[in-house]
Amino acid sequence: MTEIQFEKLLELYGDSIFGFCCHLTGERSSAEDLYHDSVMKAMSMLAKMECEGISAKELKTARNYVIGIAVRLNKNLCRRKKAAYSLDDELSAAVSSDCDLIAETEQKEVLYSIKAIIAQLPEKLRTVTYMFYFADMKAEEIAKQLHIPPGTVKSRLNRARKAIKTGLEEKGYERY
Repeated sequence: MTEIQFEKLLELYGDSIFGFCCHLTGERSSAEDLYHDSVMKAMSMLAKMECEGISAKELKTARNYVIGIAVRLNKNLCRRKKAAYSLDDELSAAVSSDCDLIAETEQKEVLYSIKAIIAQLPEKLRTVTYMFYFADMKAEEIAKQLHIPPGTVKSRLNRARKAIKTGLEEKGYERY
């Protein structure tokens, strides 16, 4: 990958990568540090990053590579600090502004419940959940970045979904 391609990557997907870092860390200042460290690490590894052009589709693979770097750096940081993950309040932004007040309040409660449940998942389940739902990566892409079989990713996603569903049912949200 060339420096020009890398600049285009950050132009197209920089916000997406930063948003993913926010989900991983749960706070803006830590996300900024993680984003910076991930980008710097990726820059030092430009020769290893494969990219044939500068189209959005071609650069998406490179974006996934940078996200994989962010996951590994965050995992290493958490091992050192033994800190817990939590989701950012950006989940609440998903609530539609057209909803009436009662429906909006219920939706926010559900989102906060989901946020709390995901934050309590084991690290392996939490990471694939973030990568699948928040980074919009496919199971095969996640498997490649985490160096695990695609079947393992699908299994972890399934276990995470079941845990979220069970957690919501325990809190009284039966229709989710």
